[in-house]
Amino acid sequence: MINTIVVGTDGSSHGQNAVTWTAELARQLGAQVVLVHVAAPLAPPIVGAGGYVMYVPQDVVDQTSADLRERVITEFCAPLRAAGVAWQWRVQEGSAPIALADAAKEVGAQLIVVGTRGEHALGELLHGSTSHRLTLNTELPVVVVPLGAHVTRRSPAGTQA
Repeated sequence: MINTIVVGTDGSSHGQNAVTWTAELARQLGAQVVLVHVAAPLAPPIVGAGGYVMYVPQDVVDQTSADLRERVITEFCAPLRAAGVAWQWRVQEGSAPIALADAAKEVGAQLIVVGTRGEHALGELLHGSTSHRLTLNTELPVVVVPLGAHVTRRSPAGTQA
């Protein structure tokens, strides 16, 4: 039985399509959803001319982090709210496949869902496919949702609506 689903999104149309698909699946199953957004580190050192290392001021890092959390809650989680399913969210730093697998293990998920693509083609070439790398980092089933996919709604009697 699937009680908990982890869905990863980067906020792209592909990622958000995966969230919408997951919301409908969770509604049908009565499952809860844990939305995970994996972000790059917010305050990398910046090397300037002459080898000087500059850092982003902490208040800028804090505001950027707060803005990202707000976007995740209001925008990325909107399909979960609309579906009326139980949900929670996380923003994590690091490698998306590892962070998603770790989050799924932490919450006891039975399924991980991601979209087909988030980065542009060059990014995928350099970093590899998140969905493919995810299958190497977890023993859980991984659903990769193509951009046009949808879950067929069913009425309580089991007929298609």
